[in-house]
Amino acid sequence: MSERGSLLPMVAGLVALCGVAIVGIIDSTDLALARTNLQSTADMAALVGAESFNPLNATIDGTTVVVRLTNSGIRRAVRGFIALSAPGIRVTSASTPDGVTARITVRTTWSPPLGNEFFPFRIPLTATASARTVFGGAAGKR
Repeated sequence: MSERGSLLPMVAGLVALCGVAIVGIIDSTDLALARTNLQSTADMAALVGAESFNPLNATIDGTTVVVRLTNSGIRRAVRGFIALSAPGIRVTSASTPDGVTARITVRTTWSPPLGNEFFPFRIPLTATASARTVFGGAAGKR
């Protein structure tokens, strides 16, 4: 019985296993980076929304400047910000629950960088962030 050539199938299997592991590591790292990027975009959009008030509508309550955010103002500011800075990301929600907080939800679809047309794998990603304006309501009173 000859042992000649019995190492080749084992080496080929090990190379294939290493290839699958490398693809998995690259794809999972890219997914983690895409989620972090989407959350950062949602955070920035919430800050833009929180500063979208109209200064002409500001009032003074004692020593505090009070402004009110509006849903339409937040949507307009956030959609403009996303259109300029983050193509491929869609605003699914932009509103204010209390007049001083902007709550933003954004969405995108991730596909693996090493995927191909024969294996079209897509994962929807969503991120939500909130930010409060520095003026108005309880946010302005200390």
